[in-house]
Amino acid sequence: MGTFIGHISPGLAFLSFGLLYTIRYSWMVLNGCRVQYGPQPKTNQKYWKKLPIEALMKLIYGFMAVLAEFFFPPGVQKLRFFRSDDPEYHFQHPSEWQHATMYGFFCFSGVLDIVSQSCLQKRWPLLEHVGTTSAFFITTLLLKFHNHGKEAVEVQVHYLLLITTALTCLIMIVEIWQPNHRELWFAKALLVNVQGTWLLHAAFILYCPPTGHAWDSGDPANHMFLTTFYCWHLALDAGLMGVLFWITLILHRRWGNRLGRDCYQLAGDKAEMAKLTGEDVDEEM
Repeated sequence: MGTFIGHISPGLAFLSFGLLYTIRYSWMVLNGCRVQYGPQPKTNQKYWKKLPIEALMKLIYGFMAVLAEFFFPPGVQKLRFFRSDDPEYHFQHPSEWQHATMYGFFCFSGVLDIVSQSCLQKRWPLLEHVGTTSAFFITTLLLKFHNHGKEAVEVQVHYLLLITTALTCLIMIVEIWQPNHRELWFAKALLVNVQGTWLLHAAFILYCPPTGHAWDSGDPANHMFLTTFYCWHLALDAGLMGVLFWITLILHRRWGNRLGRDCYQLAGDKAEMAKLTGEDVDEEM
């Protein structure tokens, strides 16, 4: 990850998840859905067609990223803790092992999503949510101790990313008990979008600045502008979400019936709804 491509690729991955969340939650709100995790409808589709798209994204992105950490560029092999000829047995490749651990937890989260939605007779939303929450918690924890060999500019870039992942993790922890607050849905989507766009921007800040000159870690103005740029990301990503909601609204008004107005809508009887929402059975859904 400590390269230009190493920041671009996870940036695109997080951005794709953020856009997916934005469109999904927008469609759910327009459908009047009040429940984040509805039971999976029973269909006669083949098994591979029932695999959840988010889970597949986690598996593919996570697995490919782990391979890239240890075996890219071709001919490189970093899959070792220490050198056998080192009498002190110093640890090797700490950054790669941290990155691989982070990607591995997202990959494992994808496995839990598939087990819950495609393998079990009844969906386990808590299993899926705890898996995703754990992945963001691990990301936050690793970022806290990810300053080895980094200059001040790179440290601040990662610190701002740490704030974003920590807030995302906090929201997801709250959602374990309160999963059906729409405000939390969109706050989570915003933060995941910011993680994506900030990583994309970080690649150019650290490895390919438009001016052709590396950022000076000793210049206080550079640190001030890093925070300024991050604030712009918050505003621009919020605007992007507004545009996506508007586009989703147009699609919903014109082709809602054709695309499926029951998409992400809670199905089943009121007893099943109550189990998922924690609400009384007689409460209006």
